[in-house]
Amino acid sequence: MNGAASPPQGRDEFESPENLHLDLMNPRVPDEAFASEDEVLEYLLDHADVDELVQSILGSGWLDYEPLIVLGEGNVVLEGNRRLAALRIISDAALRERLKIGLSSQPGPASIPSHVRIRRVQSRNEARDFIGFKHINGPFKWDALAKAKYAAEWFQEGGDINQISKRLGDNHNTVTRLVNGWTVLHQSLALGFDRDNTTKRSFSFSHLYTALARPNVRRYLGLPDDDISGVLPKDPVPKEKVEELQRLMSWLYGQKNRPSVIASQNPDLNRLVEVLGNQNAVAMLDATRDLNVAYGQVEDKALLFSRALMLAIKQAEDTLKLVGSYDGRGDLMSAGDNLRRTVLTLHTAMKAARDRAEEGDAGDAR
Repeated sequence: MNGAASPPQGRDEFESPENLHLDLMNPRVPDEAFASEDEVLEYLLDHADVDELVQSILGSGWLDYEPLIVLGEGNVVLEGNRRLAALRIISDAALRERLKIGLSSQPGPASIPSHVRIRRVQSRNEARDFIGFKHINGPFKWDALAKAKYAAEWFQEGGDINQISKRLGDNHNTVTRLVNGWTVLHQSLALGFDRDNTTKRSFSFSHLYTALARPNVRRYLGLPDDDISGVLPKDPVPKEKVEELQRLMSWLYGQKNRPSVIASQNPDLNRLVEVLGNQNAVAMLDATRDLNVAYGQVEDKALLFSRALMLAIKQAEDTLKLVGSYDGRGDLMSAGDNLRRTVLTLHTAMKAARDRAEEGDAGDAR
């Protein structure tokens, strides 16, 4: 692991920050397309705490503790975009005015280095070991979607899933689930799923890659369920199941004017997984888009009755402890009468159900 965190082999050089370029294909940002370096910079400002790095450099000066990893062709910074963005903000007053950014203090010579240490690589793949371990799992960690994209592209270019897992610092199953989630997400996008029209602003990628590891979901989508630890091929959902894929994505995330049925991953995702294993429940969900109603088709009614009865007993006992505070109000007496009738009806129905069960057992014995 210590070797995995070392920069790519090569000779350190020194380059002017003005000659370096932000990465328009920054793997930290898997779902944005950048047309210019200014767009990259604005994104990093909004999402990567670049302003904190700016304040640190202003206060302590530029610390050349580690080389920026630079793609030889085009001087594109593969590792160190936040640092380059911070230096640009500090050194370029016109840029600050254009982006409406202020500084807490005037930058001194120590905050604007004329040259920074870099290490050149000839390809993105050459930098992957270092970025995979240090950048993804460093102090400012990538989210699951960015990590999934990075791992999937690495695998598609011939990487070994076990080696990728070691480099990313995750176990094999986690990386496989991330890669499979990315693969299925892209198939759904190609089929028309629109990430800009989901219910929530944030995209809970974990809903998808967690669900894809469950047998009910894999059967629903026509995916192999005998080896959930394997990496899925490109466009893994068969043609006859693409409608099911789009329904699943809509249920997970919502689509246009059809809201997601997942309010929170626990317990809603588990409930959806159970629903997908029952044809009647799936039909109910498709018709009503109400997860609670659909889940009622698969939920254990006997267990529900047991829980409800125990809860009713507990509430009745708690109420009995407070009966000394009853002030004789007539409406509460009427409520108590209704409760008595309900309890008697419930008890009578339970006795009848028990008698029918005993008669059935006796008939079976004969």
